[in-house]
Parts: sequence; C-alpha cells; structure tokens
Amino acid sequence: MSRLLLLAVLAVLIVPSTANAATATAFSDGFSTLEATRWTAGEHQLGRSALTAGNVVVGNGALALVLPDGTTDGGEIRSTQTYASGVATARMQVADAPSSITGFFLYAAPDYASEIDIEVFNDPSGRVMFTTYAGGRQTHTETRTLGFDPTAAMHDYEIAWSNGRVTFSVDGTALRTWNNGVTKLPMNLFANAWFPSWLDGLAPAGRRATVIDQIEYRRR
Repeated sequence: MSRLLLLAVLAVLIVPSTANAATATAFSDGFSTLEATRWTAGEHQLGRSALTAGNVVVGNGALALVLPDGTTDGGEIRSTQTYASGVATARMQVADAPSSITGFFLYAAPDYASEIDIEVFNDPSGRVMFTTYAGGRQTHTETRTLGFDPTAAMHDYEIAWSNGRVTFSVDGTALRTWNNGVTKLPMNLFANAWFPSWLDGLAPAGRRATVIDQIEYRRR
C-alpha cells in the first residue's frame, strides 16, 4: 500500500470520533424514558460498588440511581456521544446514604487522562468536590461546603468548559473556575451514585437513591 493511500485510510478511520464531539447536539432530558440513543447504563465495578443496570430506574419523569438496601452497589448512566466543550447541567437530589457519593462528570479513558468532576457527598453535610484530570494526573481538586442539605431537595449542578477552562456552578452561582490543567479532549457525560473505597461506612439500612429530574447539555 502506498504511503499516500495509507494516510488516506487512517484519516477516514480517525475522523468519526472527532466529528462525533464536534457535532454533539444540544439536549434537555426530563427522563420520561431512558433514551437508548442518548444513554447507556453502566455495568462495572467502581470502588466498593458493583454498578448495575438494575440500579438505573426511570419513572414519574425522573431518573433514580439506586443504592439498594444492605449492599454497597450503585448505578450509573453514560452518554453515547462525546463532548469536547459545552455546558452540562443536572438537576438532582442526592441520596441520603453516608459513605457514598453522587458524581456528575465528564470522563474519557484511560484513568487520569481526561476528566472533569462534580462529586456530592450523599449526606446532609453539603460537601462537594470539584476535580480535574489531564495528561495522566490530577491537576486540580477542591472541597467546598454548599450551605444546604443536598439530600433534602433538588439543586442544579453545572459544568461549563471550553478551551482548557472550566467553571463549576451550583444553583446558578459559580463556585470555582480553573483556567489551566483542563483537558481539551472529547469525553462522555456521566451520572452515578456509588461507594468509594476512600470513604468508610456501612451499606444503607433501606433503599436509597439519587434522583435526577433533568440533565441538559448546550454547546458553546
């Protein structure tokens, strides 16, 4: 095969994933159903949790990421599209299940290569972590206290990112901006509820769930 022909073949193989991110369409999902063209349910181990499709439940216009009674299992959804920049917002009420967290984040494999996280502690403390990874390492992390009980009501959590910059907002108030150390690569959008190995505690005595009534994405 000639060198020019080989380059042409490689170009055809490489373009689709980039085009997927470049042409990502805006959406607002109120979860009347789990749209198979938009989301897939996670099936893997994460921390102390087995994330299973059975713990992803849609009903009454909301998505529930279930933490079952007596286990440390959890649930996760992942977007089918990738996004290189934009504004992603989740309106959610996190589970009251101490020693677990709810994540709303962007990620692309391998670990530490490309990630932008909001992680809310699933307890009344109001603690939230903002974290970024790029180039194989953690580039930023900060823990804040929100000033409200995130298990008691719905709140809006937002990630706005582009050109190596990110701003994290809660209920329309910007809480942290970083202007460097932020990946520019396309990533999938995730939401999950799970038990990290770095948090001690027991499984919930009773079914708990993070409830999300809307996720939206808009381009920028």
